[in-house]
Amino acid sequence: MRKMQVEWFVSVRDEDTGVHRYRGGAGFDRASVIEQVIQAVRDIACRGDGSVVGVVGEVVIDGTRVDAIAFGDPAVSDEELRRESGLQLDRVRSSTGFWPDGR
Repeated sequence: MRKMQVEWFVSVRDEDTGVHRYRGGAGFDRASVIEQVIQAVRDIACRGDGSVVGVVGEVVIDGTRVDAIAFGDPAVSDEELRRESGLQLDRVRSSTGFWPDGR
């Protein structure tokens, strides 16, 4: 099976100003997409001084919006984010033709 690139997009709404911060990217396998999404949202969910911009991040995978995830919550570990992001990615997998093992 041919590898298919999966595009992703994340946003966090700044709870103080109402402005949205965005990032996007793409990957060919489940693990890299999950890591890219987590890093991107962690980057945009906090300001340079470490204060939280917004707790909830919105994620779109291959044009499919998935449930909001608490990326900006410092009490949520990266492992928990990996698990939740993986579940969300698996939900859209069948419609995108994207397979978790990257086949």
